[in-house]
Amino acid sequence: MKNGLCLTSAANSESHWSFPDALGRGGFRKIVIRKGFELWITDCLPYRDILCQEKNLSSVVLFGFCLQGRYSGRLDKNRFSFSLASGEHYLFCSKNLQGSGMMVEGVQHYFVSLLIGSELLLSYLDDDRSLFQEVLREVMSGSDDRFLFRVEQMTSDMRLALGQIIDCPYRGTSRRLFLESRCLELMAYQLQQFSGDRLVASCQRDCLILNPSEKIKIERVRRFLLDNLAAPVKLDDLVSIAGMSHPKLNRCFRQLYGRTVFEFLRAERLLKARELIDIQGRTVTEAAYMAGYSSLSHFSKVYRQYFGVSPAPGTRRKKRA
Repeated sequence: MKNGLCLTSAANSESHWSFPDALGRGGFRKIVIRKGFELWITDCLPYRDILCQEKNLSSVVLFGFCLQGRYSGRLDKNRFSFSLASGEHYLFCSKNLQGSGMMVEGVQHYFVSLLIGSELLLSYLDDDRSLFQEVLREVMSGSDDRFLFRVEQMTSDMRLALGQIIDCPYRGTSRRLFLESRCLELMAYQLQQFSGDRLVASCQRDCLILNPSEKIKIERVRRFLLDNLAAPVKLDDLVSIAGMSHPKLNRCFRQLYGRTVFEFLRAERLLKARELIDIQGRTVTEAAYMAGYSSLSHFSKVYRQYFGVSPAPGTRRKKRA
């Protein structure tokens, strides 16, 4: 037993931890591809909110894929908050990873994560002179609070490779080689997609850390959004509050919170609706309107996409039973 989890199997390069019956179903699987390169598969349904903590992971790069569920987290040193929803993938690199994350109770979580040391990753990119390689070197050689975090939607090619990893039929050396090839394929898809993000790429060196005045402005926008979740939001109002252009507002907001302004607003509205339904006992219609949605059908669609279940009173209690 470790941190509430039971080590149910460990053979060669693979280990599996399961939730005890009181905490949930399923668990986590770790496969060591090679030294400094790990594949993690999360497949679980927690019966209560689960806090995950990461401490002192040095010079790592994370390639993550959220097939189902939702995960939110926070980095300690730079107070950076982020969240991931079904169908999204992310790229994260840091010289020193310290932080925590939360898996929500009553929701099926299915994640695939690749954790690779920065030097090993750079060895794969040895003949490449891409912007990512340059930025990665800068992050790893800078101060401990520098990091890179990007989120995008998964592509069909990514989903195909993920399915092959999950359903890998091989054993022994063939299994390790097959999984390594699929993991490298996934990394290539991600880097290809992120390399097209010209806006972030052109600003990457200057904006890995926001200056204090920018942080104050962005926090002012964030507070306005949280205080007015149910009200219609006009872009011009946000630009005025921030005192910066729309592109700069989105770029700085994403840098600080991992989302554009309206992606953040959508997430907070859905979290508010979930609280209204599950904790306060409101009807789905009441929760939708109180969270700023005028269309019930649209609300139900985005809610299901975000949490993996349709909005309904008692959903979490039923799943625990």
